[in-house]
Amino acid sequence: MSKRPCVATIFLLILVTSGCATGHYSPLAGADKDQVEQLKEHVYRVEYRVSSFTSQEQLDAYLRRRCAELTLREGYDFFHFAQRADVLALSRRTSMTVTMYKGKKPVGVDNVYDAKEVLAQQPDLLSGAQ
Repeated sequence: MSKRPCVATIFLLILVTSGCATGHYSPLAGADKDQVEQLKEHVYRVEYRVSSFTSQEQLDAYLRRRCAELTLREGYDFFHFAQRADVLALSRRTSMTVTMYKGKKPVGVDNVYDAKEVLAQQPDLLSGAQ
């Protein structure tokens, strides 16, 4: 028996099972320890992983939600995206350096998100709706 059909079958199974992983948000509480790392008092590295079939837009929405959850959990109100690193293979990984702020929204800083607004705008992520 040839190994080609076996290799093709295994590849197809990986492809199908990877496709099943799209569209489901994994809350911060379920994150592995290596997916959230505190770098300084109010600076974190946050990572989110999805299948390679998940769109960049969906991945970014998941990452924003993860950062919003972390921001509120740590007692902050706003977060700012800084350095980003993307890896694309059979799965996709994005990590982001996130700076958090308390009180009023910082002026003159781009890409600052209100954590409560992010969570209010994306309630469908928990159900997996797209």
